[in-house]
Amino acid sequence: MITELFNPWIRDLVPYSSARSEYSGSASVFLDANESWDGGNGGINRYPDPFMRKLRSEMERVMKIPFSMSAIGNGSDEIIDMLIRMFCAPGHDSVMIERPTYGTYSVFAHTSNVSVVDVPLTPSLELDKEAMFRAIGEENPKIVFICSPNNPTGRVYPIETILEIAEFNKGITVVDEAYADFARNFESAIPFIMENPRIIVMRTFSKAYGKAGARLGILVSHPEIQRVFMKAKPPYNVSLCSQQEGLDALLHADAVRKRVEETISRRTEFSAFLSSLSYVETVFPSEANFILIRVPDVASLYDYLLSNGIVVRNRSNDPLLENTIRITIGSESEMNALKEALNAWNG
Repeated sequence: MITELFNPWIRDLVPYSSARSEYSGSASVFLDANESWDGGNGGINRYPDPFMRKLRSEMERVMKIPFSMSAIGNGSDEIIDMLIRMFCAPGHDSVMIERPTYGTYSVFAHTSNVSVVDVPLTPSLELDKEAMFRAIGEENPKIVFICSPNNPTGRVYPIETILEIAEFNKGITVVDEAYADFARNFESAIPFIMENPRIIVMRTFSKAYGKAGARLGILVSHPEIQRVFMKAKPPYNVSLCSQQEGLDALLHADAVRKRVEETISRRTEFSAFLSSLSYVETVFPSEANFILIRVPDVASLYDYLLSNGIVVRNRSNDPLLENTIRITIGSESEMNALKEALNAWNG
């Protein structure tokens, strides 16, 4: 039963009743929320819809995410934080991650006094399924986080492996699919949620949809989890401006698809370019909008690029990723500037 997995104080929470959630139907005079009667254009003087109905309805049309299974967070970070607070008892429960991966899972666990079970990836940067099974059996984590395509490796994990782990794990399995749009022949975990209601999927407007500054994370879950999330989240967690940015992105889905195809094509071309550089030891295969490379002296290359006004990400502090740099696929002019600098580097 999903209800048994929730922290009881969250499951039984009586949500804050906001002014905008206490009526149904249409209205033209709003004197219920102590707002300013004048705030300029665009209705910014009014509180946003706490249920994000227009945005979620458009997501159902464009993304095919059922309305009853969707929720929006102030970035995926808020969703991660909320899920840990919904399911993990401070000082008692744990979450599990597979490093190297996105670092925020651990940060939000620690801020809630929830311990982190750390299972390394295999040397080939795949999920170590057997090690994960052992850790789940020994530690009984309330949440297992799996990022696929993984950040920072760009690796897509087989959906069969993810589903096996989610079935073995009696807690919640969160599959972070932030980079899914950039993966060829990607198979999402979303269609399997109703078969295994302990699966939660995260998506985002930050990557393919180009709205990182709007902070729009997407939760896709069984309706029972969605209902608890909606009552536990802050009532107005996503601003009117951000909701409008999300709607704008969905209304221009053709442009999004074109940008994704350009990014994938540029990733392929840049990967070949990197492989031609004598000082690049490894170009890791990527299904995301970035490429990870290994070089002999990562600090020197990082400082050199920075001196040329180019910022990349040094990932050498992650396990298994010594002397690696993660490079985001940028615009054509940005990539040309980077290639010029890399060609001039003598290592």
